[in-house]
Amino acid sequence: MKPGGGSGPGTMEEPFRKDMANVSWDQVYERQKLRADLAPAWMDALGLKPGSRVLEIGAGPGFFSLLLAERVGPAGIVYAVDRSPEALAFLERRQAERGLAQIRRIAADAAALGPEGLDAQAALATMVLHHADAPAAILRNVAGLLPAGALLLVGEFHPDGPCEQGPPRDWRLDPKRVEAWCAESRLAVASYRRQSPEHYMLLARKAA
Repeated sequence: MKPGGGSGPGTMEEPFRKDMANVSWDQVYERQKLRADLAPAWMDALGLKPGSRVLEIGAGPGFFSLLLAERVGPAGIVYAVDRSPEALAFLERRQAERGLAQIRRIAADAAALGPEGLDAQAALATMVLHHADAPAAILRNVAGLLPAGALLLVGEFHPDGPCEQGPPRDWRLDPKRVEAWCAESRLAVASYRRQSPEHYMLLARKAA
């Protein structure tokens, strides 16, 4: 998926499109880079360390996949899932440049992703659920792929944000709505916090 683009006041960007078909993967990669300062808190909340195995939903061109790979190291695994083979081809090139063999790219719809070949201890879906046709189904399916007690982190754009970046207000997901989806998926919310005026993160744990 192509994570949040949007347009801020005074910009000349095209109107928001849920499928982001009007934006190149190079542009999406640059937009992901703008959120680099959010990533350490995501990784810390999930307890990622060398040797960890993490499932990334909606990896896109993979800026965060690369950061995750550096955190988990050669002994860990990043399962980078995206429904676009073109996005994952972009990631493959960046991955090869950096010699990061621990990223396993998976072209699939996260709502229908099966357990074959997966052995994740944690998962994250950041700035991607607002692009999905069935975000609740994604959370439900991902929860089913994780072991009991595993953590899932959701990062999204807050509806009360200034909307200077990311999707327009009407496309943003209220955290209470995400919490309700988590509850339906046997995911108990462990923590929530606003990371910036635009962004929030929600951490949930799969029930035993």
